[in-house]
Amino acid sequence: MKHGMDRFAFGSIFRRPATLLSHIAEVSYRRATLFALAIGIPFCAGVALEQPAGALLGSVTGLLFAFADDDAPLPMRLRLVVIVAVGMTVGGAAGALWRGFPWEVWVLFIAATFASGAFLGLGRAATLSARYGAMALVVASGAPELQWIEIGFVALALAVAMVSRSVDHALAGPLPQLRGGVPRGPQHDWMRFALAYAGAATASLWLGTEIDPGRALWVVVTTLVVMMPDARASYVRMVERVAGTGLGVVAAFAITSLIHAPIVIIVLVLLLAPLLPHHLQRRYWLHTALIALLILLVYDLATVDPRLLRGLFTERLQDVLLGGALALIGTMVAFPRKPPDEDH
Repeated sequence: MKHGMDRFAFGSIFRRPATLLSHIAEVSYRRATLFALAIGIPFCAGVALEQPAGALLGSVTGLLFAFADDDAPLPMRLRLVVIVAVGMTVGGAAGALWRGFPWEVWVLFIAATFASGAFLGLGRAATLSARYGAMALVVASGAPELQWIEIGFVALALAVAMVSRSVDHALAGPLPQLRGGVPRGPQHDWMRFALAYAGAATASLWLGTEIDPGRALWVVVTTLVVMMPDARASYVRMVERVAGTGLGVVAAFAITSLIHAPIVIIVLVLLLAPLLPHHLQRRYWLHTALIALLILLVYDLATVDPRLLRGLFTERLQDVLLGGALALIGTMVAFPRKPPDEDH
């Protein structure tokens, strides 16, 4: 009997890795499918309806909704998307009401970014809602006035996220997420981070609007994304985001210079979409490069004058460098180096 149990235990050693690999492959496939649908359906709808601006807005919004997922029962997964959508709607509506970055926009932006930094230790819903709301505020206040048909692509992206997530959950249950929660530190340290986070983001917005209001979002997004409630994690993200964006820009420039057939660009976008989530944890530089490449390819379809696109490549690198530099300053303020112990 003992011999039989030993054989069973010995065999299970080989079965466990196979089971684990099968589980990882299943989760990766599910996540890739959700990203492909969230980005691809609004993008294809915009292309089919000859609405390139709608394709761009819908695909980027779908990308944001795809990241707004949680390892939880279906009502919580859907609730997270709805809360994020509410934050984006409030920010977008406020930006459309106060166009050109008047003082009301600055007050709301500071409040939203402070809340995003303060909520990092409490949960994804409030954090992402405030962060995405701040992004929508910048877009709507600084970009040309949106048409109702373009706003419809945002609604389409939300519908796709809700339906695809419901189907995914019905078929396979909760979807394990890429990252866990952020541990909450002492209250005074956490508040200092939130203040530094809002300060760095506000400085990014000011610098972006001074250069070009249409570029403000790109500077702001870099600061909001790379600045983490951990000094080492922030520094690593800054380096990897700059390197990844540079790689994505070079790849986009090469592809758009050699390929002028829209159908090829469309196929490339659809092929890139399911690859986006797989490198977030371990290869953030590659994750950033793929996102930059995808967004620039969509811009290529939406841009009539090729010279504007060539300038866009250089601008993206400049914006990421500026946003990363301000995030670096904010991180140094949030996590000042302690003086060495005089007794040692």
